[in-house]
Amino acid sequence: MKIIVEKYGGTSVGTFEQINLVAKRVIETKKSGYAVVVVVSAMGKTTDNLINMAKEVSSEPGSREMGMLVSTGEMVSSALLAMAIQNLGQNAIALTGSQCGIVTSSDYDNARIKEIDTMSIKEQLLQDYIVVVTGFQGKNGRDITLLGRGGSDASAVAIAAALGAVECRILTDVSGIFTADPRIVNNASLLKGISYEEMIELAASGAQIMMGRSVEIARNYNLEIFIGPGFDNKYGTVITKEDNLERITITGLSSDEDVALVNLYDLKYVTRDTSLILNEIAEKGINIILMLTNRLSERKTNLTFAVKPEYTLEIGAILEVFQKARRIGHYSIDTDVAQVSVVGSGIACTHGVVADLYTALAQNKIDILMASTSEIKISVFIKKCRAISAVKILHDKFSLAGLKRELKGV
Repeated sequence: MKIIVEKYGGTSVGTFEQINLVAKRVIETKKSGYAVVVVVSAMGKTTDNLINMAKEVSSEPGSREMGMLVSTGEMVSSALLAMAIQNLGQNAIALTGSQCGIVTSSDYDNARIKEIDTMSIKEQLLQDYIVVVTGFQGKNGRDITLLGRGGSDASAVAIAAALGAVECRILTDVSGIFTADPRIVNNASLLKGISYEEMIELAASGAQIMMGRSVEIARNYNLEIFIGPGFDNKYGTVITKEDNLERITITGLSSDEDVALVNLYDLKYVTRDTSLILNEIAEKGINIILMLTNRLSERKTNLTFAVKPEYTLEIGAILEVFQKARRIGHYSIDTDVAQVSVVGSGIACTHGVVADLYTALAQNKIDILMASTSEIKISVFIKKCRAISAVKILHDKFSLAGLKRELKGV
């Protein structure tokens, strides 16, 4: 039994007309010789509307009940799609994440998938059913859990990996992965292929087209992902192993304006105090995106790290205690920043990339507040108002407009 998993995002099932179009496409996939599992997101803005409903009755909705509420969006779209498929003469059944045996950690709103019992899905496939699964959700004991924003991607990839599917297709309203956001850079190039590592870095740096955790799952199971438009087979990008791609220096750019920089000055006991501060931050469930230390002298070290802006009040409260205890000299929090990242598997083995980046920004009077490099990514933090300009400048500097990233043998 050859299995294909297809995932349709909220914009693809946003109207009843679109749901009927998806039903026809799913049936075409089945008629081409595959057993089909379909993962769907909630219709259009349903999730946002449900969150707003909760805020109407509670200033601080409990995460357990919020999970129950928000999960209904995917239940509606999966049931409607199954009905539409049935109406076209094919067997179909809608299953929730719990009914599919998706077991997760105990976090109600950002759970991690621990295992999937595929027995119920396989039973339905063997009976010639198209299985329509609610994305974004699983279970921990008797409770419904959510996989976080974009979690339907993780649902689809994890199910495909667990079933040993021949392909996982993420079908959406975009043509694939571009060298930059085409809404910002009008001559951005569509990539035929991108490596797992590059896609993970782009996702972590602000590119919202694909959930980074889902790509990590695919990499762990060596599962190729196709991402492209739901109703046009001419376009799309394959996320795969680096070995399957032509090597290039720069693959793409991303920007993230949803970030803040926390600066700590004059740490007294660097290792001990940094450890205490980081542990308190971790206990509040706050993720540090990036961190740098700068030792100025034996008794003087500065520390800077990046977080999401919604956590700055909690972090400020923690740092106030350390400042009053004279463990740090002072601190500042800057929310008027953006992270711009250049990603490419060839960065580490190509000299001059960092110099070119700095030169391009300096020539355009864009100051860098902080920078970080790795084998496949260079990230700079700049003022938020310069983010779009920086992306356009760097896209031109690295000649990405005409980039052709090919799959080997294609």
